[in-house]
Amino acid sequence: MGSLKKIPFILVHLNQEIPLAKELEIIESTGTIPYCIIFLTKLKEKIPTDLSIPAVWADEKNISKRISETVLNIRHSSIDFDQIIIYKDDTSANEHDILQGIYFSVYEPEAFHIIEREISIQKQPRTLMWMTEKIFGTRLDEPDPYLWIVPKKAVMVLSEKSNGSGFFPLTWLNICHKENIPIRVSFLDKTTERYHGHRFINQYLVLFYSLGLFFRYLLSASVGLIADNAMFVFLNMLGQNHLCSLIFARIFSMLINYSLLRIIVFREKSNHYDSLIRYIALVIFSGAIVWLSLEIGSKYLAIPSIFIKMSVEFVMFFFNYFVTKKFVFAKKIHFPE
Repeated sequence: MGSLKKIPFILVHLNQEIPLAKELEIIESTGTIPYCIIFLTKLKEKIPTDLSIPAVWADEKNISKRISETVLNIRHSSIDFDQIIIYKDDTSANEHDILQGIYFSVYEPEAFHIIEREISIQKQPRTLMWMTEKIFGTRLDEPDPYLWIVPKKAVMVLSEKSNGSGFFPLTWLNICHKENIPIRVSFLDKTTERYHGHRFINQYLVLFYSLGLFFRYLLSASVGLIADNAMFVFLNMLGQNHLCSLIFARIFSMLINYSLLRIIVFREKSNHYDSLIRYIALVIFSGAIVWLSLEIGSKYLAIPSIFIKMSVEFVMFFFNYFVTKKFVFAKKIHFPE
């Protein structure tokens, strides 16, 4: 382990089912130096009071911010280091996985290693991921690693500006990309205990997430609208009637829009598709409102149906956004107590 000296280790301790003493023992066995531990604020009462390692407290929503602040502190400190390691224990990683990840980085110490679970990419529609990778050069989903192995050069290019953008670590990874620091996003295959597959971070990914939630939703809705109308026109050209074309076009656009909402807009990580049922219910409800408005408006208002439809759908757009955010893809972050 001689090549692993001078490596500050940041432990993000979120899972109380894993004994803290055991994790610290694993860290020490790697020859690294525990720099600090990031804890959830709501678990403060369960943390040992005699802890000798500095503690940093974080709410569930600002864990990434605390990580970036800690990395900046290391950068501005007098510590002589070659790499730093960040480990989040809210996944199913075990002792063997941590050691494997650290040893894996030795083969390319100048690279920024981000190690994820293979299962995390299996939850995503592979066709959509392939399409975005071909178009943008990267998969448009946010890295969700359990282990970061960061070279010194990557630490030194991190700045307060990139840290304060609200899109850490994407902005940081984009800077590393521009500085020609190799970025290796690898996936641990639990069946073989080997790491494989890489993807890279580029400016398109950072720009997309920099748009903000509402604008990502707007973009997703626009893609769904284009898909809906394109399929409607295509089926009409094949000789299908309006009702048949409308139904199949709506199903087609609904599947595309749901995939975009799940993966890109709200970044749902769960492999449970309860949100799909809620989304279908919302689509049916919204469609019923539009249909009722058309039926009532065409009877009592001397206004062309297309204007009634567009007016109601404009209002429903904001209603759908609110319901989608608060109900369909409601954030449910569960950490073991």
